[in-house]
Amino acid sequence: MSAKPSRPVGFALGAVLLLAQASSQAQRTEAKAKPVRIVATDTGFDAPRAVPPGLRHVVFQNRGKQIHEAMLVKLSPGQNAAGFQAQVKDGVLFPKGALDYSGPGLTSAGETTELWLRLDPGDYVLICWHHARTSVRAFAVQGTAVDDAAPAEDAVLQVQDFRFELRGRLKEGTQVIKVQSLGPSMHEADLFRLHPGRTAADVARWYKDDLADPAPADILGGVLDSHDITRVVWLRRRFTPGRYVFHCALPTNLNAKSGEPSTTHADLGMVMTFEIGESRR
Repeated sequence: MSAKPSRPVGFALGAVLLLAQASSQAQRTEAKAKPVRIVATDTGFDAPRAVPPGLRHVVFQNRGKQIHEAMLVKLSPGQNAAGFQAQVKDGVLFPKGALDYSGPGLTSAGETTELWLRLDPGDYVLICWHHARTSVRAFAVQGTAVDDAAPAEDAVLQVQDFRFELRGRLKEGTQVIKVQSLGPSMHEADLFRLHPGRTAADVARWYKDDLADPAPADILGGVLDSHDITRVVWLRRRFTPGRYVFHCALPTNLNAKSGEPSTTHADLGMVMTFEIGESRR
């Protein structure tokens, strides 16, 4: 009995190359699909030590019992986390040489929020400004760039001196907000779902009272400020029927120190209330 004819060598090599390309493509797809996960606890952050640069999908979870946020701050060459923290402990709100790169804003215990934001290569720190003296953690952005696809937005939130403008209508369910800054100042957009009978004025008083318990609203992790006001950030979260507030608590005096009285953007009117109605079934 004669042996079966073997496949040509060229065919075999081609098959191997196709398999290798498919494997490489699958790995790239898997890398792009994997979000940057940051978990806040009452003792610090559980997060990767390093992530690739690019437009990154960030998932933030607050598993602590207190309110937390996760600002990403890029350090200048020669600066390190210890030096940054030393300035913070001295009460400096904007440490010299460091650049704010946005991040998930104040978030109630048990809540999760998602952002898409661009990270450039470099050394960073993660910090919760509500626990600034104890939360600083080193974080590196390095390696081959990975761009996660931003989701299609349901509405656009424009932030500018000193007001919010919401274009589009938000509704019950999971919604995506594209956040754009028109400047000229840096701004943030903390998001709240008001408790029954409470108002935006209660949120403002709560800020002035150093975020004391009980809060007048559920705090839903909005968008922190960025040094580059041209950067766009996408925010995705689930909305339930109720009254909501966007609030910008940045100080007008960027040289102000922690604990010092300072006029905020909210004091100048940068607060907006809106409502989510029940969807018609």
